Amino acid sequence: MESSSEQSFELSRDDNDVGDNHSGLTRSQALNLYVSHGFSTWNARGYEFAAVLFTAAAYPGTLAVAALRMIIVYFAMILFSSSVGYWVEHSPNRLRTLLSTIICNRGSVILGSFFWILILSQDDLVGDSSVFVLPKNPILKGIGFAIAVAFGIIERLSSSGNLISMERDWVVTVAAPAGNPYDLTHLNAVMRRIDLVCKLASPILISVVISALGSVRLGVIFTGLTSLLSIPIEIFSARRVWNNSTLLQAPRAAPPERLEDTPETVSRSCLARGRQYLHGFEMYFKTSVWIPSAALALLHFNMLTWRATFITYLMNVGYSLNTITVTRTIGSVFEISSTVITPRGIEYLGKTHRRHQASSPAGENDESRVGLIADSQEGNRDAKTLTGLQRFGLWGITWQIVNTVPIVLALWAISAPEGDAKSRSSFTQRVLAEQVSPNVGWSVVLFSFLAFSRLGVWVFDLTTQQLTQTLVPGHQRSSFAGTENSIVNIFELLGAGAAITFPRTEQYKWLASVSLVTVVISWIMYAGWVRQRRGHLVHWEKLAQGWHVNE
Repeated sequence: MESSSEQSFELSRDDNDVGDNHSGLTRSQALNLYVSHGFSTWNARGYEFAAVLFTAAAYPGTLAVAALRMIIVYFAMILFSSSVGYWVEHSPNRLRTLLSTIICNRGSVILGSFFWILILSQDDLVGDSSVFVLPKNPILKGIGFAIAVAFGIIERLSSSGNLISMERDWVVTVAAPAGNPYDLTHLNAVMRRIDLVCKLASPILISVVISALGSVRLGVIFTGLTSLLSIPIEIFSARRVWNNSTLLQAPRAAPPERLEDTPETVSRSCLARGRQYLHGFEMYFKTSVWIPSAALALLHFNMLTWRATFITYLMNVGYSLNTITVTRTIGSVFEISSTVITPRGIEYLGKTHRRHQASSPAGENDESRVGLIADSQEGNRDAKTLTGLQRFGLWGITWQIVNTVPIVLALWAISAPEGDAKSRSSFTQRVLAEQVSPNVGWSVVLFSFLAFSRLGVWVFDLTTQQLTQTLVPGHQRSSFAGTENSIVNIFELLGAGAAITFPRTEQYKWLASVSLVTVVISWIMYAGWVRQRRGHLVHWEKLAQGWHVNE
């Protein structure tokens, strides 16, 4: 049954961010905005993938080190992401904030690349005949790895700060009113498309470079040089946007003055921050959309995605880097296609919407006139959209289950026996495509359904994101998103912990089975929420009518 809070929705703008006479971006400003964001996303996506390869090359034959690195990074993100957001929000100069994230991000990648070179230059990994060989030293290798991971944490946090500054501040500030060129909907769509294209192309380029040059170390150098060369382009593009926008140049309102940092006030401040952190979770679970949000977050435990441990597993069972790159590319194409399919699916499944009179009294759960919910003459159309979001999201998570089952079956069939030393003999051989892959038939099943599953994941992701944007009150939206991000990282952390608990390659089939269970639980959560909101999941009578028509 549909509540009265679902009658309509439309985007509201923050009066502090957008002036009455705001005319939006020019084409030149928009292009520079896209260029700055594109280079930032390109480097972030590239280093995310490259760090996986560097870790696997430094510690071949085990999933534990890759999982340990991700656990450390996820834990740091859980602890410090909110602080990064607080810093961005309270920095008075928008340009200085964005440029600080760019310099910090690129600098951490460059310095981290230096330590990756030292790690990968030990003679047990490259051989005595290679150029620039260091003697094997496990202690120095461990220290270098710890420093590289530390720079990786700085890279992730600064990348998060850059994304928050760009998408939550710059874009919202310069966006034109709804219905005009370069309005918020248009800018968000282009930003998302840039992100997905970079997610597809940047790892491919790094893989091609490593395969063509025949050296992981040259891939490290390429990664560092790319970050170095991106700095002036990003800074120039961001400055051009800022110089031509009076809205961006206007300083934010100064944050409230803080008490003098005495030990006693610092103690009280830490206690208050702890309470505020817990209050965020309390607010999260009181909203009407925490179940879809949590169901989406649960999918981040899934070990059957292109995360570090899964890529390392595929290499350990004998798949070459070229094979992994091609299959990941196909999966990315399905991800990008979801941005085209989802709007059409929402529109189609919303056509059969029938408005019902609200039968429940207004109360605590009535979210009308808050957030994106507002009464309007176009309420019927907006209610159809909301119905389409709920229905198409259910189709998305259902599609994910359907495709996960054959993936798990394929992994059980492909898992190599522990004594198969030949398939684990050399990481470099697998990177250079010199190793024979496992059974072709099961490999086709694995990678085909893995690509298909990415469509379901992103359909569910996009619909759930819009549901949370629609049904969460405006004054809670940022806090909700921050808490949601913490929950996502918690499940990411649990996934990495599971990989450490079961580090051997032949144990990955059990992790895949648990992943299937989490997807099923996610479906149950979301389907139950839709059932509660709408009173049903499927119009069986309409399906029956369709079958009779086709007879």
